[in-house]
Amino acid sequence: MPPLQTSLIKLLGISMIAAGLGVLGGCASVPPPRGEIAEATFAVGEAQEAEAPQYAPAELRSARKKLKAAESAMVDENYEKARRLAEQALVDAQFAEVKARAEIQRQGVEELRKSIEILRRELNKRSGNP
Repeated sequence: MPPLQTSLIKLLGISMIAAGLGVLGGCASVPPPRGEIAEATFAVGEAQEAEAPQYAPAELRSARKKLKAAESAMVDENYEKARRLAEQALVDAQFAEVKARAEIQRQGVEELRKSIEILRRELNKRSGNP
């Protein structure tokens, strides 16, 4: 067999193997991301309870929007897109919760600092220090 013909046969064989693997890969379906959507839904609820509507509204809105899009992708059986959006919704919701809790803590620290300052002034007045 001439070298060119042998090369073409090898190339054809490799192409057929690659095509076969592609078909097999296409048959492997992506499972519905029910767990990811449940996690994101729970995280949105936790952010809601952590006062994210007041302290992190943009982040909470983003999480809700992505969760809704993930649910829509599930209905369309676009599971890869649904998984990606659910994961993004989870991160956004967790960020909203952390941001809200941090702001609440910051405000608590500020109130405590003010109380300490008032007590310090009262003590200074009583001891005769200006």
